[in-house]
Amino acid sequence: MKVLSSCNVLKTLNASNMESLTECQSEGDIKKCHLLAPCDSEDGLCHLIEGDKKRKKVISWPFTLRRSSAMSEALGQLEPDLKSPLFDQPLAIICGEEDMLPKPIHDILTILYLKGPFTEGIFRKAANEKARKELKEELNFGRMVDLENKPVHLLAVVFKDFLRNIPHKLLSSELYSEWMTALEKTDNQERIERMKEVAEKLPRPNLLLLKHLLQVLYHISQNSGVNRMDSSNLAICMGPNMLSPEHDKSLPLEAQKQLNGKVSWVSC
Repeated sequence: MKVLSSCNVLKTLNASNMESLTECQSEGDIKKCHLLAPCDSEDGLCHLIEGDKKRKKVISWPFTLRRSSAMSEALGQLEPDLKSPLFDQPLAIICGEEDMLPKPIHDILTILYLKGPFTEGIFRKAANEKARKELKEELNFGRMVDLENKPVHLLAVVFKDFLRNIPHKLLSSELYSEWMTALEKTDNQERIERMKEVAEKLPRPNLLLLKHLLQVLYHISQNSGVNRMDSSNLAICMGPNMLSPEHDKSLPLEAQKQLNGKVSWVSC
């Protein structure tokens, strides 16, 4: 996470700029922080506001749920902005020309940001399989779901399912050899620079989701004393869902385990 956060496109994800975000521990606290102002640059960055004074740049992601004006009456109805199935789709399709995350994914990440740091074993513990299938089906068909009242572990499992089934994966299986080559650099600074170069080759929708996800993972890792999920544990759980070679399913089990270990280092 530290390596990717230093990429030009993801430069706001470094530790110093994250401090202002991790101070907010609940949705109510976040609203009080007046965290985000409208974007004013092409790279999608916004400014942290304190009164009328602009300060640090932060990710242009409002950490609040995109609420429907009549959510209680609309549950079970279709999401108005979901134009295609949510799962197993290229990110370019579900993010659209506006380069915006679909509402269900945005809201799941928001809830994971708010509740994940205080949930032991987040992204590691399993959820009820029947509940997972039902929620995935509802989201995939575009039905409006009250995600706030769903178990956090269930949302984490469904998000991992979404991530795992992105065609060519979030970090792009086409760049797999380049990720691995960068990882093999013995000099730490050279390795970081090379990984930054690879990250900059990702499609824009992939970068959009990646920067949001890294922010969530960073926030969770900063509370590892509570949730037992430091950056290493998170990388082990999330890495294989973010990157794999094109031919990984045809490899022997032992070879797949070795590849997963390397991918975890990319995500760490």
